Amino acid sequence: MQQTRCQIRFPNHCAHVVVDHKHIHVFKYTDRTCDFMVFTIEEQEQASDYILETMPTVFYHVTVHNDRD
Repeated sequence: MQQTRCQIRFPNHCAHVVVDHKHIHVFKYTDRTCDFMVFTIEEQEQASDYILETMPTVFYHVTVHNDRD
């Protein structure tokens, strides 16, 4: 059963943490981008480091035009 553990607001990003019996799911986001990682329960320290790591400030995007035009 998944259970929301916390929602954290940092000056540069936010993180939503959900834990089940085997995994830690972390969704990080800003108003421009987001990222998602899953860690095992044994990787709590890596999950903590990931949560604290700021989101990138340089963005790349790909635009795919419809081939039927």
